[in-house]
Amino acid sequence: MSSSPEPTALTDPASYLCLSKFNRRLRYCPRTNLPVTFSDIGDSVGIPLLYLLPSGCSRWIGASLDPLAAKCGVRMIIIDRPGCGGTGQVPLGERIERSCEMAVSVLESLMIKPAHILASSAGIYYALHLLIHHPSAFRTSLNPPPRLYLIAPWVPMLPIDHPESWPFKWDWIPTPFIATQHITTPHLLKAAEQAQKAYDRGLKAIDTSRSFVMRMYKSFAEASSSASYPSAQATTAPSMSSAPYEQTSTKPGMKESVLEILNNTMGVGMEEDAQVQVPQSEGEGDKQEGYWGSTPCCITCLVSGYMQAENGQGIGQEHLVCLNRGPRDTGEVWLQTALSDLAATIQFAQGSLSPASSAEKLASNSLRTGQANEADESGAGGHVNGVKDPLEMHVWWGWMDDMVVRKGQLYFNQLVGRYSGVIDLFVHDVPDGDHSDLMSRPEGIYHCFELIRSEEDSTTSSREL
Repeated sequence: MSSSPEPTALTDPASYLCLSKFNRRLRYCPRTNLPVTFSDIGDSVGIPLLYLLPSGCSRWIGASLDPLAAKCGVRMIIIDRPGCGGTGQVPLGERIERSCEMAVSVLESLMIKPAHILASSAGIYYALHLLIHHPSAFRTSLNPPPRLYLIAPWVPMLPIDHPESWPFKWDWIPTPFIATQHITTPHLLKAAEQAQKAYDRGLKAIDTSRSFVMRMYKSFAEASSSASYPSAQATTAPSMSSAPYEQTSTKPGMKESVLEILNNTMGVGMEEDAQVQVPQSEGEGDKQEGYWGSTPCCITCLVSGYMQAENGQGIGQEHLVCLNRGPRDTGEVWLQTALSDLAATIQFAQGSLSPASSAEKLASNSLRTGQANEADESGAGGHVNGVKDPLEMHVWWGWMDDMVVRKGQLYFNQLVGRYSGVIDLFVHDVPDGDHSDLMSRPEGIYHCFELIRSEEDSTTSSREL
């Protein structure tokens, strides 16, 4: 009996997303005693890459990258964070630690020690914590460190009285709404869809009414001009603008709006077509390679449907972490401390810092609750002892990013730059990029995959020599 061929991304996207590689499960995490769901996509024998998700911390966010990762020879491990998919929920104050423990357990179950970490947006919290507290999960620990790729990473906001502070558009949302958004947002999305339909019907009715009035006015004007009234004076018709209703009666940016705002709040954050235009060889022009077959709308809507059908309680916790509204500090002090701890850990791993100095530095950082100390403000007292193999941190910034504005991006660059020689920062600016589209653009995710592949090729060549 002949069996039907296995679905592919091109032949049957919906069935393809039901394959086991998108729906893996670790029944029991030995570190947390909780189940963990994840996906293992791309090239099954390719270069292992741990992808740490943004605040929309569902594995489905990375699903659309599967064909591109396979083409680039990359094996992506994407793990549902606590409270998403089938991964168990944890208290907010333990979220970063427990999530990283789950990631280590998944890697162990797959018998993988990756040398590359990709993090987007809120994934930076987990990337830094893993490097500091679980370096043995990676191929060579911190000697040399794995490569870290940050695509539009989240930068914790500074206090409003800080000279380098920048505005954030979602800071006004009440904490209870964020914490319960997995309950409220689906209902609001449905309401917004109905409101959008009513709005569109209203526009159509207004256009129809305008057309009717114009015909009536035209008929009246023609009738008036044909009649001979000696005392009548010619009058000018009132000006009637032909601009669309939304341009004359709607505030700028209002129409794009409710659905987009709510989707952003949920952390969906993917481009509508989810296709990556891969640079072709010279002479082929701007041909775009298709990776997914036809869907009722687009691949993003398809995977978003899968995402919304599963548990999403953890997404609210993610946003509270980003907004520093949890029981433990996850704001700018956290970032400063994490970078300082990471530098000290790398120095110790490579013998550039004595065990006593390293322990003392880590202890002082973990106890600190106020502003960063003088050493952190100038980069370990104005000088960082370099190491033989610094951690390479690649970061992609979109200048149109309205979540982490340009001022926040430059602040991050400056902060990491204090540890040059231990953490070497490579900045890739995309002037027309934003907070989410770099994950579906050649200047972003494809460039990242190319760097991973070239690094792996050079490492393999050096080993052979």
